[in-house]
Amino acid sequence: MVSMWVDRSSILMAIFLRLRSSVICAVISAFSWAEYLERCRKYDHALYISGMDKAEAQNMTELNYQFINTAAITDEEFRPADLPEGWNHAPDWDYRKWLTKATEQAYWDFLGNSNYQRDYFLSMLDDPELDITDRKRYRAEILEKNLLFINEPIYQNELRDKADSILTKYQNANLLAQGDNRYLSDDLMRLLAFLAKPVNKSAYDALIAETMSGAAFYAPQPAYAVQDTCILLRNPHIARNEEVIAKPFPAGPIREKYLGHLHYVVMVDSRSLIPERLGGADYDGDMIKTISDPLMNRCVARNYGDNYENEGNLPLLKIPAAEPILADAQDWKARFETVKATFSSRVGQISNSALRRSIIAYDENSTGEEREQCRKETEVLAILTGLEIDSAKSGVKPDPSDYLGNHKSRRSLFLRFRNISRKNERKWYEPTKKKQLDDFFESVDWENVSSNLEKV
Repeated sequence: MVSMWVDRSSILMAIFLRLRSSVICAVISAFSWAEYLERCRKYDHALYISGMDKAEAQNMTELNYQFINTAAITDEEFRPADLPEGWNHAPDWDYRKWLTKATEQAYWDFLGNSNYQRDYFLSMLDDPELDITDRKRYRAEILEKNLLFINEPIYQNELRDKADSILTKYQNANLLAQGDNRYLSDDLMRLLAFLAKPVNKSAYDALIAETMSGAAFYAPQPAYAVQDTCILLRNPHIARNEEVIAKPFPAGPIREKYLGHLHYVVMVDSRSLIPERLGGADYDGDMIKTISDPLMNRCVARNYGDNYENEGNLPLLKIPAAEPILADAQDWKARFETVKATFSSRVGQISNSALRRSIIAYDENSTGEEREQCRKETEVLAILTGLEIDSAKSGVKPDPSDYLGNHKSRRSLFLRFRNISRKNERKWYEPTKKKQLDDFFESVDWENVSSNLEKV
């Protein structure tokens, strides 16, 4: 009975799963669902609004520096002190687990792992996105015929470029970890149950029995090893209490049959505090990181204890909704101000100001009074960041002037390094980038640097 009912409603599922824009939702609202579905049946077509869907599931995602800074990570968990600065063998040979290990292994694979290098190129033979005349496919076919060609510059240069890309991300604290990126969705089983309720009681009972509740998530077809818990994270991530630790939901047969192919979606119960915890996330295309790495989960769990349900997720940082400013579309000055506000975002300034405080707030070696003050200011800046992002839609810009440029705490070593490394142009009288970096490293007493983020 459920199968018959869901098959008849499959076109509605297809539409709901693929809606990515609130603008499109507004357009659809001009029709009733019956009228809209009738048009889809008439033209044998379902609406599809999205970025390019992932052709295959991911098993790794990137952690950013903001998130790493908020987690409670010990020195040994971040990177043991006795490890070499460079490797003459694969990092995987060391049995220990540390946070930078996956990134260091990926770097080693492109430069020192001949089997990985071979598989990297030969995998392009099975890439459906590559045209038959694509040069990458040609190179893979040549290598399939004779592996000695891998020593030619055209192959080695690509491997070096890939390794350099990983190294650049590493120095900016974009570290690899088990997990993936997915679109956030409400639990669609509850939607189907709601639609079935007026017409089929037995279908409703069967569907509602498989709905989620509490701090659980459903991420179909994960390519990574499923752990007892998983971190859900949304950027930007400024302060603690802006991520969620949730438990995987055991899928029933109906859920698995009709939703089990959605490897690019993570579903949560909208009645829980999970969306609010993720900076007020919604379901119009928000991208969420799911992090299953056991070490990272253990570090983040220290901030929560053992209770991951709603009552254990308090307090949370709630981004207040600003009342939008209404303006006359015929007023050219109002139009100019709207465009100006849209392209004059201060998110980067606010985030950097928050980072300088959060490094102190979450550093166990800082004094208690200083940490508490910086923690409060970090959380205020997290809220201001959300309001600044929303200002493009609401027209209401927050005032962060009390927090920008006048903080007496030390400058962030991480931000100083990043500013130097990203600077591509210099005045004729300025020292070279290499000289600036050398001076920077020599000016810092690294023995007294306690923040793992700044040790990167």
